[in-house]
Order: sequence, then C-alpha cells, then structure tokens
Amino acid sequence: MSAQIELLTTKQLPAITGFSTSYFEKGRILGYGPRFIRSKTGRRTGKVLYRRSDVENWLSGMMCDPKGGTDAQ
Repeated sequence: MSAQIELLTTKQLPAITGFSTSYFEKGRILGYGPRFIRSKTGRRTGKVLYRRSDVENWLSGMMCDPKGGTDAQ
C-alpha cells in the first residue's frame, strides 16, 4: 500500500506556517517559498497545491540555531 500524499491549498498554509496567503502568492512569482504543483490548464491560472512534505521541508530549511548560524545542511 502506498502512502497517501496530503495536498494543501494556498489558503491552508497560513494555519500551518504563520505566513500569509499573499506571501505564498508573491513567492510563486518572485521565486521563494516551498515547491508547489500547478495543474496543467495551458495558462498560468491553474490550481496551485502544495505537498505537506514540501512545506515541512521548506520550514525545516529555515531553522536557525539560537547561538548563531542555521541548522540547514
């Protein structure tokens, strides 16, 4: 049995991350934030989804050591 992938909408991300929906909307244009999935509609207006694991990995990459530096590898 394969593991089920949990997909999240942009509107669900603030509750998980503390960042606003506009942060993620702008990030998709400017090139920051977690990886995302865009449905193929032939236009840039397709539905956008995020895998929970990608959001968690992105957050982990932002971890900082309180003594200085980052914990990212």
